[in-house]
Amino acid sequence: MEVLREILQKAFAVDSIWSVVTRGAIWLGIALVIIVSMDKPNPDQSLKDLKSNLGFFLMFILLTSGLIYLLFGFTAV
Repeated sequence: MEVLREILQKAFAVDSIWSVVTRGAIWLGIALVIIVSMDKPNPDQSLKDLKSNLGFFLMFILLTSGLIYLLFGFTAV
């Protein structure tokens, strides 16, 4: 139980490299889900869903900027 507590403390502590790795993995997971969900094999279907794809792109940009802030927004004290 103490090992699990230590791992979680290192994963979410601001001054630990593992917190950067954890936030990066979360960022990568969300980005992959968005990229995979936007991929369409039929170009005609993709043109029909242009508004939807642009909405997902805007959401992707907003989520990416928020996640980059979470990843690199902490300053050393």
